[in-house]
Amino acid sequence: MTAILGAIKLFGVGKSLLSAGILLLALGTMYAVWHHKIYQRGYDRALADIAAEDKAAIAGATALRRPLVACRERGGVWIQSEGKCQ
Repeated sequence: MTAILGAIKLFGVGKSLLSAGILLLALGTMYAVWHHKIYQRGYDRALADIAAEDKAAIAGATALRRPLVACRERGGVWIQSEGKCQ
């Protein structure tokens, strides 16, 4: 704690600015955790639908994989970050 207070005095950062930074960091962390939980819930639901042999879910997953499968059949490499085949 004294190191933080020393840094505040050394760099001339006010306590209100430090408080705002801590608040922003806390809010960002909370948003990241919330977003991950929402993403994970959707992913788990998709897997559960496929595992339950939901025909619409399986058809949707198959349709989304078509470009990847076609790329591999042509001997290409799928670039995930770009969403295309090379």
